Amino acid sequence: MDGSIPAWAQSRFGEHAAAVQGAIWRALNETAQGVADIRAASRNKKGFAPGGERAVDQFELLVDELTELAIEGTEVVSTGSWYDLPLVLNTLIYPVHTQDGDEDVDRWPRRKLSKLMKEIFASTASGRRWVAEPFSGFDVEGELRASLADLAERDPRPRLVLVVYELDRSGLKRVWWGEAELRDDAGAIRWLTDRSPLVAPLPAAVALVADETGDDRFDAGDEPDLPMAGRPEAERDSEQPLTTEQADETDEDAAESDES
Repeated sequence: MDGSIPAWAQSRFGEHAAAVQGAIWRALNETAQGVADIRAASRNKKGFAPGGERAVDQFELLVDELTELAIEGTEVVSTGSWYDLPLVLNTLIYPVHTQDGDEDVDRWPRRKLSKLMKEIFASTASGRRWVAEPFSGFDVEGELRASLADLAERDPRPRLVLVVYELDRSGLKRVWWGEAELRDDAGAIRWLTDRSPLVAPLPAAVALVADETGDDRFDAGDEPDLPMAGRPEAERDSEQPLTTEQADETDEDAAESDES
């Protein structure tokens, strides 16, 4: 087992755990690069353009990377809003951006928890408690939109994995992930698994080229025997150069060549 893969992820994704982790990292890293490109090109000092790029890319690139793995049963789930989410091996994966760098996230890292996010929590396995003890003022059963109600009706319900990533002007800094549930309507979060670091995939090992000793190598065979001959004394005494010799290029010659 790869030591960088947490036990809960290995259990959840099995033989695909390393591929899933690598796909998530690539999606977030590419998101960071896109944000940096927009920030460099944008003349808007309010930061709206980079923020919009990050918000869109974090979902679209995550869906692209995970669907490209072609793991059987992978789905693209509509949220009924402007973005979709990947469902891999009955696990819904949701990216969450943060800037504070606090790995011990125990609250939703936004000023307000959106109604859609409440429904996403409620439609997964972590929302079963809500059915028995619904939040005051929020009727889970009656409020789920059709695309998410389909998830809630599945048996077993999908799991929900949050991928919390720290991204600021210096780029992608840290990523950690785990399964979580919402504890109250104000956005308190309880982690059902370890909050595990999600690390960059290891680079592919460099293949060593075998030492070929066969006769088909370009430098195989015996070195040529070049006969040496002395120069006649009359030619040595003359000032004429050999026909194979050329005069050194002068500075003036080089300058003229550059100007042509």
